Amino acid sequence: MDAGAAAIKNEKSLTQFLDVLDEKSRAILWHLWWYRHADIDKLRDIIDASSDYEVLYRLKDVINEKAQKLWGKPVVSFEQSKTDPLTGDKVLFNWWFLDEVDISLSGGDKPLVDIFNEKDSVTVIAELPTSVEVSQPEIDFRNGILRVKMKKVKSGKSTEIEQKKRKRRNERKGQSSKT
Repeated sequence: MDAGAAAIKNEKSLTQFLDVLDEKSRAILWHLWWYRHADIDKLRDIIDASSDYEVLYRLKDVINEKAQKLWGKPVVSFEQSKTDPLTGDKVLFNWWFLDEVDISLSGGDKPLVDIFNEKDSVTVIAELPTSVEVSQPEIDFRNGILRVKMKKVKSGKSTEIEQKKRKRRNERKGQSSKT
């Protein structure tokens, strides 16, 4: 067992999993987590890969191999044809993120934060408490430091993200009970 797999053997969170992936593999995984699926051309562009082979290597031999060691199953798969459960659209020849509701995002005491220095932009991904209202963030950048401040939702209110997650979980439960 390699050092990366050993580090995540007992922790079954996405944060621990991401810590053992290289930057390009994390970028692929984040894209699939966010959008649920992508074709190989899009994934190749995201990591600025020289060929499809580099993307396939990362999907199969890096991401899925480490996921297999952690969760006992892969986290991405290729589908020739699949219906997107959220949109109802038929999607052809795409890679899909699997079972995202079964994977814990939280890293415990360590907040989930990832930064990607891409060709034309910098992307910051951060786990936030569900009590945060993301509609009007305050953004400041000074001396190379980015600060994003968001207001918390008053207790009893549910955020839009929380509502979407709940809806997706319920839809998946409904689909799994039909099979």
